[in-house]
Amino acid sequence: MTGATRPALRLASLLLCALAGCPRGATPSTTSTSTPTTSTAATTTPPPGDDAPADAKGSCRDWSSLDRSRLPALPQGPHMTLFDQVWTAVLERHYDPTLGCLDWPALRERYGAQVAGAKDDAAAYAAMNEMLAQLRQSHLGLVPPQRAMAAEPGQARPTGSGRVPIEITMAGDDVVVSSAAWLGKKSPVPAGATLLAIDDHALPQWVAQAGTQWSRPVERDLHVLMAARAWLSCDRGQSHSLTWQLPGARKPASKTVACHVPQRRTATFGNLAGVPIESQWRMLEPGIGYLQFNIWLLDLVGDIGKGMTELRGQGMRALVLDLRGNPGGIGAMVVPVARMLLDRDADLGVMRMRDATQTFAVKRGDDPFTGPIAILVDEGTASTSEIFAQALQDLGRATVIGARETQGAALPSLIEKLDEGALLQYVIADYKSPKGTAVEGRGVLPDVVVPVSRDDLRKGRDPVLQAAITALSATAKATTHKESSP
Repeated sequence: MTGATRPALRLASLLLCALAGCPRGATPSTTSTSTPTTSTAATTTPPPGDDAPADAKGSCRDWSSLDRSRLPALPQGPHMTLFDQVWTAVLERHYDPTLGCLDWPALRERYGAQVAGAKDDAAAYAAMNEMLAQLRQSHLGLVPPQRAMAAEPGQARPTGSGRVPIEITMAGDDVVVSSAAWLGKKSPVPAGATLLAIDDHALPQWVAQAGTQWSRPVERDLHVLMAARAWLSCDRGQSHSLTWQLPGARKPASKTVACHVPQRRTATFGNLAGVPIESQWRMLEPGIGYLQFNIWLLDLVGDIGKGMTELRGQGMRALVLDLRGNPGGIGAMVVPVARMLLDRDADLGVMRMRDATQTFAVKRGDDPFTGPIAILVDEGTASTSEIFAQALQDLGRATVIGARETQGAALPSLIEKLDEGALLQYVIADYKSPKGTAVEGRGVLPDVVVPVSRDDLRKGRDPVLQAAITALSATAKATTHKESSP
């Protein structure tokens, strides 16, 4: 499997289950959403080829009028009906009728032969995803039924509803423990330690392999973390063997750590049940509120509204909105959330489909919060989260703060169940922000870049959050002084 093959397959499978937190045995089916969870989030860059047809004027060919009755017959094979469904869905529904200047009929012949000659199910699905990867876009891939999943690290999925209770992040080329606890349960693995292995998965080797597959470091880091979190997942009564090393330690330490299965609130995403949803809010210091939620599902709109009301009742004059690790979700949810924060009509950008355009139009809220806002982002901020952050940044409504750019995966898409139980996620629209920024492949660039060091993690510091507090404190104090003046 080539480097161009992996991202599409990896992205779609992790999008549906790893980030959504599907329970084992869940079977997602036909779902429609502007920006699915995932967000998760990669663009691919296969080497340039000669599959870019042009008409007599030198422009890319529009394939929407292709006469398919004149195409050569596909070879016989167990997966060829599915292959034809995948190829046709992209031909008919992708927002760009030129399909990125690719010769889509030529790719049909090339990859059709590969799928027909595949030695097993995994190889057939890999070939189909390699074809999709030629479009070099996120939110585009074929998810095999679980029986056909190729066993490569990037496709790792949770094995249960719980996890070994640690949080992890990337520090350079190392997977590092950022917190020795997860959802109220502590573990013996200290924060700041480099995580070397999870059972028989050697993390340094996986990081090195990942570095050859993704050209953008933010993509590499996200998918390393996604795989590691999947390996850390488990069910009640299970455990994982962890090996780690503290800075300055002469040798690694190992311990078998029991699984933590917390009580979690869940929601339904299309026909996908059991998606964990979480929200929290609190006052950080006088005048500065904090709000965080883990996914953009409509079930959380009420929570967000409640949180805003309570924070304002406690004297909030500035808001920290933490979108770190939020992979996206329902794109339309940006509208009701934005209404809570905008004191004028606005648009949050435009989706361009094949035959229409749609603006994320927002009407001024009845009683919007008008204080300053800081939005926190990281490599796990993707899809709907990126649309929202970029739009508020463009509108001058929020300051974006983070250690790095976001994932750069913001193409609206649909998910369809096809033959064999496979799921196809395909792009149906392009997205441009209010100022015309294309987030796809670029990410949202922070206004304030705040490096996070291993020492910060070891000591439990959050310099990104502290930078937001510092930036907002002066504004909050100034607002207090102005309101108290006669």
